[in-house]
Amino acid sequence: MKIKSVESIPLQLGKNKQTRHVLQATEAEKSDPFVVLADDEFEHEAFPKHPHKGIQTVTYVLEGSLRHYDSQSQVEGELSAGDFQIMTAGRGIIHSEMPAENEVVRGLQLWVNLSSEHKKVAPNYQDLKYADVPKLTFDGGKIEIYAGSLEDVSSPLTLLTPFNYFSIHLKSGTSYKLPVPADFNSFIYVLEGEVSIAEELVQNFEFAKMGRNEAADEIQLTAMKDTHLVYFGGQPIREPIVVRGPFVMNTQAEMKSSYADFRNGDFLGGAPY
Repeated sequence: MKIKSVESIPLQLGKNKQTRHVLQATEAEKSDPFVVLADDEFEHEAFPKHPHKGIQTVTYVLEGSLRHYDSQSQVEGELSAGDFQIMTAGRGIIHSEMPAENEVVRGLQLWVNLSSEHKKVAPNYQDLKYADVPKLTFDGGKIEIYAGSLEDVSSPLTLLTPFNYFSIHLKSGTSYKLPVPADFNSFIYVLEGEVSIAEELVQNFEFAKMGRNEAADEIQLTAMKDTHLVYFGGQPIREPIVVRGPFVMNTQAEMKSSYADFRNGDFLGGAPY
């Protein structure tokens, strides 16, 4: 596979946080089934209670410890560096994400769209601790398989929208041919180092859009320096998409109804929030 485009992602400063908006919702039709990817570093009250609907939020903690709470379980959990979580918002959830006391957290959050059928499912969480992450190791490299499968190694997480999410570590000079299933829309975000992707150099904080492949294919990776990158690719849903704030629906009418339910207190089926 060849690269379609490469973008350098600038750092944007906000209240108690700094963010690189790697993939933005304005591109949701082209990035199907993915909606946004944010590289966030934050502290204090950066992400207090807020709603989501119609998606899965996929969180990969890079540094620090993250405490999360949701309206479904009403239990507070914690993710540490290397941990991973898929939160299915489905028909609606309210949650919060806060750093542990006196900590700064850096993490990636990817929004994965759901089909119109799966937008109706009950919300749920799946956590994957780093110690339990399946890993593929080879001379000069390691791949952590957080979602989906690679070669004969599979993540234990259950998916609604088919996608792969891999954290790839390559020592300088190491090459790897990453297999990509047919009909996958693929992306690579470099967290550290410099890597040749299909013979094009990509550096830290750069985002490579690979596009969709009709047939099974592969991506040639060669690390020019010690490199850490994230690959994610998924099967397009091919449905209309409307994104507004934390809600992702199929139509404007559904979006208006969702916001009305939230304002009127009906968002969680009558449960308080």
